[in-house]
Amino acid sequence: HLLSNSKIFIAEQKNDVLEKIKKNIAKNSSEKFIFGENYSYNKNNDGFIYKDKLHEMNLPLPNLLGEFQISNCSTAIATAKNLNQFNITESHIKKSITKIKSEGRLQNITKGKLRKYVSKNNQILIDGAHNPLAASAVKQYLETLNSKKKIFMILGMMANKEHKKFIQIFKDKIHSIIALDIPNQVNFLEKEKLSKIAQSCGIPSKTENSIESALKNIGKE
Repeated sequence: HLLSNSKIFIAEQKNDVLEKIKKNIAKNSSEKFIFGENYSYNKNNDGFIYKDKLHEMNLPLPNLLGEFQISNCSTAIATAKNLNQFNITESHIKKSITKIKSEGRLQNITKGKLRKYVSKNNQILIDGAHNPLAASAVKQYLETLNSKKKIFMILGMMANKEHKKFIQIFKDKIHSIIALDIPNQVNFLEKEKLSKIAQSCGIPSKTENSIESALKNIGKE
């Protein structure tokens, strides 16, 4: 429930979703900041341009993988600029977006225990995507990687997700899926069921008992 007399920021959306959001908040008296109406961005060769009704800023690319993060940054900038308790300047924004750390969103694991299971030439990327829209954003990033390298997915999912819709987005992009149960959780989808769904999407799949054993398995390939 959104309180009246506050500020509502709406990120970039598909048109049909945006119309539903606007309909839902039509009677809310809060000030509204809607992507495409009150603020927007354009990519350029060096980074991107953020625009709102008062300012236009040339900004460097955020220190994040995936093009969707430019859109996320634009929403964060619009929010920060319009919250009265902060005095955010253009130099603050330029400095901060090159230093962002986004845990679990296309995060490149460069050190730590998991690295010992794979060779130096292998990348380990972690992403918490759990719906088809997020899957599309991850796939878009995978398209930019070296096409000669095989991509393996280690996957665990909660039981209430759209498993088939999520997995089939990766059909022509990944080599295989290793399905896992999610530790310390009650409502996960059993790995055997997850693996069968992957196979039904035309993706080779098997199960493993842990992330470590999954990485060992992949390391052999």
